[in-house]
Amino acid sequence: MPPQTPAQRQTQPATPGTDELMARARALLPLIKSQVESNDLQRDVAPQVIAALKEAGLYKLFQPAAWGGYETDPRAFYEVQNIIAEACASTAWVFGVHSVQAFLLSMMDRQAQADVWGEDSNTLMSSSFQPVGKVQAVDGGYRISGRWTFSSGSSHAQWVLLGSLVPPTAEGKPPHMRLFLVPRADYEIIDTWHTIGLKGTGSNDIVVSDAFVPAYRTHQPSPGILPTVTDTHLAPLYRLPWLYVFTSTVSNLAIGTARGALNAFLEIERVRVSSLTGKAGKEDPAVHSVAARLGAEIDAMDAMYKRHIERMFGHIHRGEEMSLPDGLMQRTQLTSVVRKLAAIVDEMLLLLGGRGIRLDSPLTRIWLDLCAARAHPGNDPGMIAPVYGKNLVDNP
Repeated sequence: MPPQTPAQRQTQPATPGTDELMARARALLPLIKSQVESNDLQRDVAPQVIAALKEAGLYKLFQPAAWGGYETDPRAFYEVQNIIAEACASTAWVFGVHSVQAFLLSMMDRQAQADVWGEDSNTLMSSSFQPVGKVQAVDGGYRISGRWTFSSGSSHAQWVLLGSLVPPTAEGKPPHMRLFLVPRADYEIIDTWHTIGLKGTGSNDIVVSDAFVPAYRTHQPSPGILPTVTDTHLAPLYRLPWLYVFTSTVSNLAIGTARGALNAFLEIERVRVSSLTGKAGKEDPAVHSVAARLGAEIDAMDAMYKRHIERMFGHIHRGEEMSLPDGLMQRTQLTSVVRKLAAIVDEMLLLLGGRGIRLDSPLTRIWLDLCAARAHPGNDPGMIAPVYGKNLVDNP
């Protein structure tokens, strides 16, 4: 279908608010919970869960209004994702990765958007931004080949966004990063996903063999640290730094996952009595302390995301540049979320003793999901913290 005109959009139902979107997510929880074990066994999210997310309109949150989407404030997305994450981290991860591709496609050529959403506005995309593969510039575009790893939710997608370095056009110039939008007919999915956690994300490999990608289906991304405040045709949502939004979809879910961990831990400790000491878990000060710290950290992280988005939108609407130190600080905080929460859940596992190593414990599964999530480069503060720190040292 062609993009809607402003007049056509006025005849559409009003964009659902945050409360409505959260209610839709909660309505799906029985289905999501029923598929948790199956997701892990199949190493992919169940197709009926993906279909239900589509039917509920939850994949439209970052999609442009011109294509029937909601152009939703990321803070609403975070609420929805965490409702899902509290039930199943794998489903929340795939939901986030699928959703953020719509954000990225919205910054690309309108024809690229039409290629993906023209016949079916519910079409999904996966991605792998590792700058690997071989790229050759040709008339009208590029030819690409290679193997990309960790493309979460790829079995449910009809397109993939792949990152690669384009060779320099002149001697002495560096290569540049570019994203390539490739249709399902031009790549193969290789089943490689065997992991300790996030087992249900289906984060398999993508193989491309000498595929042609027209220039309009490529995009050279900005550094993605600061919001765009200068004149642009993009709506305010898409002026947020893409790297922040992308990373937030694989880090924010730790909040909902940690809520699930806290609930599971408290449920165990309310009835647990140590066979060695006879002490009831619910009377143990160590239990009280770790539960309090996780509850407080969950609240702090949730507030942090909302503060970041509020500040960035403030700069966008005022047309004021955000300083680089502020952008680096936000990214440092963003990439620290999963590891901070996972560290406290680590302590909970130790307090459970032998119960903490049982595979049939819901807390064990959640802990393993957090361990897998913290391995993602976007959840490694060690990559950006030194940059932020050097900036602080060099600019008193």
